[in-house]
Amino acid sequence: MEIPCEQDHMRINVRLRDLLLQALVESMSVEMMVMLAQRLILDYDLYERTGFPGNMSMPNRDAARQIIQDIHDNRLLLQFAGLLVVMHTEGFMGRKYVIPHLREIVAEIHGAGFVFDREYHAFVEDSRIRRTRNWGTLLEGQEYVFSFLSLDVVGNTALVREYPELMVKATYGDLRGIVQRAVERREGRLWNWQGDGGLVAFYFANKYNAATLSAIDILHELFLYNRLECRIKSPLSVRLAVHGGPCEFRHSTGEIASDTIKRTLEIEAEHTGPNTVTVSNVVYLALDPLLQGMLRPVPTGGGSTLHGYELRWEE
Repeated sequence: MEIPCEQDHMRINVRLRDLLLQALVESMSVEMMVMLAQRLILDYDLYERTGFPGNMSMPNRDAARQIIQDIHDNRLLLQFAGLLVVMHTEGFMGRKYVIPHLREIVAEIHGAGFVFDREYHAFVEDSRIRRTRNWGTLLEGQEYVFSFLSLDVVGNTALVREYPELMVKATYGDLRGIVQRAVERREGRLWNWQGDGGLVAFYFANKYNAATLSAIDILHELFLYNRLECRIKSPLSVRLAVHGGPCEFRHSTGEIASDTIKRTLEIEAEHTGPNTVTVSNVVYLALDPLLQGMLRPVPTGGGSTLHGYELRWEE
């Protein structure tokens, strides 16, 4: 089940907040606490937040309590806990810190369905437990670099006219299942689905490889589906495109306006044939050489360089 906001569950976890507070009080100065908070909250001013006179020394516990409250109110508990893990394991500003209660903090977060990703230095969803559109860590309004996969059914209008509505809906439901299985095994997230197609986002690991391999998997699975399980007489045909770049994240993913998404949809609509994957040059240059070797140049008639994959019988 999808949870609208990754922090809704964490917000009510009083024990986690208490553990974070104790970790700060027992391990660092007020100045270091403020530096950590400023990593996540721009222009954070602890004295302004508390009303404490700037010329007075603030007790550690009062400072820690205010900082944890502000981190909580800004829905940044996971990110803050991630900073503590990095401080403990790799160090911060050239020095390693022993963070007390860290094992208990990590256990609390793990119990809520998150694991620490050492490559990205962040807590992310344990996909065996939960899957949300932001992987449990991306923040509203922040810009990130994604890889996108766009999929569209070829000849949707003709299918809707030719077959009963329930049969078409069931067939498109099968397609959605094929898409979800292919992308979720590579940590992709289905951002939009409109019945006859949709948009998938990839953020973690090798996002470009993941998106391209997922698109190829979808083609292969659909080939088998058409021959063994398809509910309609004519084979279901799709176009797939993969592109990547910066995009501002919003929890209402259908409302995101992004040049990167726009370009992905454009490649799919204008440069992709039936049962073909088209990959932008941005993605192609980031792929593993073995995967690059599976793709062929796609003529566009313009200045853009695209590469494609289609099912072909061995000669």
